[in-house]
Amino acid sequence: MNKPPPQTRRIIERRKHPRIFTSSDALFSFKRLIEPVEIDEHTEGEGTLIDLSLGGCRLQSDIPLEISGRYHLILQVSKKPRPIIVEAAVVRWTQENTYGLKFTSLQSIHESHLRELLLEIRRPAP
Repeated sequence: MNKPPPQTRRIIERRKHPRIFTSSDALFSFKRLIEPVEIDEHTEGEGTLIDLSLGGCRLQSDIPLEISGRYHLILQVSKKPRPIIVEAAVVRWTQENTYGLKFTSLQSIHESHLRELLLEIRRPAP
């Protein structure tokens, strides 16, 4: 008997912007945007930036972030002397202490800095 050929699985990428992995020393800090804040709620924290795109990022933090929570982010990547400020980002998914955020408000100057950084990270160092 002839067996039918195995089917290959295709992965469909639904992201608008490709992810770029950041170096292990890329950091971020955050502050929750929604007020009022409950007394025992974590509203500020920091962690490690895992990857980055024009539309969002993946990060790790020991401080829990809530799905649909809105946060102000400060992204510090070692290649840049100044941080990139994200005025607002929304948590889209979470898996243990890893979070996916979508940028919803970014000033044009910081968007330009982010574009430059992503081009630098993509290019191999000379």
